[in-house]
Amino acid sequence: MKKPSKRRKNQYRVIYDLFWSGNPRIYIKSIASKLHVDPRTASGIVGEAIDLGYITNPQIRRRSHANMKEYIYFLNCRDPLETYKKYSEDMNVVYHAVMIGFANLMIISKEKFNPEGDIVVEGYRSDYHFAYAPNHSWEKAIQNLQKKVQTFNAGEYEPEGTIRTRWEKIIPWDDEDEILFREFKYDLRRPFTKIMRKHLISTTKIYQWFERLPETCTVFTRYFPEGASSYDPFLFMFDTDYEDFIIDLFSELPTSTYFFKVSDKLFLSGRMPKESLRKVDLDMTNIAQLHIPLLTRELKKKGVLREEADAIFRYSWVKNL
Repeated sequence: MKKPSKRRKNQYRVIYDLFWSGNPRIYIKSIASKLHVDPRTASGIVGEAIDLGYITNPQIRRRSHANMKEYIYFLNCRDPLETYKKYSEDMNVVYHAVMIGFANLMIISKEKFNPEGDIVVEGYRSDYHFAYAPNHSWEKAIQNLQKKVQTFNAGEYEPEGTIRTRWEKIIPWDDEDEILFREFKYDLRRPFTKIMRKHLISTTKIYQWFERLPETCTVFTRYFPEGASSYDPFLFMFDTDYEDFIIDLFSELPTSTYFFKVSDKLFLSGRMPKESLRKVDLDMTNIAQLHIPLLTRELKKKGVLREEADAIFRYSWVKNL
């Protein structure tokens, strides 16, 4: 497939910024105005950017309120494929993935249960924090990362509480709220009409539901400058007393990253260029390009990280629950 032109990629970036700016349901006419094209062309470019994996639809995930909590397990199973197949039929399991690394199976469930395998980490998850993808090159991002690591001063660090937990608070959430969450979870731009007719939900209820989204859900869209398939999907687990610095640090990456906590561990999920984490050519002697492992080693030397582990996703299953 022919790669998009530089101009088209710039248009994808504009669309990402518009989705991120606080109005994920921005009108196509407004997008067309920013792109300097007609609305029909703008609609095609939006669909193309999403289909090719340069941006995602605006989406939502539940916040961590007491009546909306999710439980996460990281496991090592004897037969991860067989266990994966088993949980594909389990309606308590919202998401699960087979990985290679510190664990070979990740499970997100609505309720605690006794999964198969040896548990590496488990617990209720925090809110998600999705970082805005800065508009700079990977090379510039690595320069920024290196500079921040070199100049970090533990004595000047002040926690900001970027990631929140809301496990003690119950918020109003009825059956219609749940229906709307499932309908809009993976695409906040879906038209209202079919959903209203299908579920007999009023326009007033839908508008009220959207007004409450900042309280009930994390709203996000993601961006990948070369398309998601150009990168490896990695998950990092950090043990640190400086989580806000780690979040700020890795938010420099130009591919969208997101963060969450389970137990006392900070997790980063993101797509990385293959050469930044593992050798992909025949020259196995030059490790200078392994940017992320070298950075995490330096963070350990400086005492910012006690431990770090990572894994790469192989395949996953998502249920609209």
